[in-house]
Amino acid sequence: MKFSKENFGWIFLSFALLILLAISIYLGVSGWFFKTDVSYTTDLTLGRTVSTNISKNQASTISLTFDGSYLPGERLSQIISVTNIDEESDIYLRAKVYVLSGSGENISMDIVSTANWTYNQSDGYFYYNDLLLLQSKATLCSHVIVPNENLQGDHKYILNVVFESLSSEQDVQSLWGINPIENI
Repeated sequence: MKFSKENFGWIFLSFALLILLAISIYLGVSGWFFKTDVSYTTDLTLGRTVSTNISKNQASTISLTFDGSYLPGERLSQIISVTNIDEESDIYLRAKVYVLSGSGENISMDIVSTANWTYNQSDGYFYYNDLLLLQSKATLCSHVIVPNENLQGDHKYILNVVFESLSSEQDVQSLWGINPIENI
């Protein structure tokens, strides 16, 4: 086959189809990979339970995006829970809840916590009042309350819930400055 003006169109078309085939195979394989990847960032879905897992001496974060169109002080039904997946230790548990704005500042956010959690105003954490037993689940809140800050309706905000844990063998008083079982 000679490279002449008459064959140039067919050669160009064959080469272009070969490139498109390679790109579609690459995107198909990489799309499958990203589809199976777990993402912890999701939109705030009212009434839906969002849960995370934690093990001893770790931190775990749940991030939920929401529009600034909610009214200040509005209670939004959002259940947030955490499960102790450690295989050998009960854990102490605490959580911090805040909103990250577009300008990078943290805005405190109130929640309607369940009976087993106590808020410590001095450090801004919610403390679980008991050890979270192996393979047990604790629900932090049933509702989140929109901050009284002026949120802009056309902006997205990120609600972050950071869970931190310590194993039951750790000296929680020296590490956190408080023993959630005895001091709260």
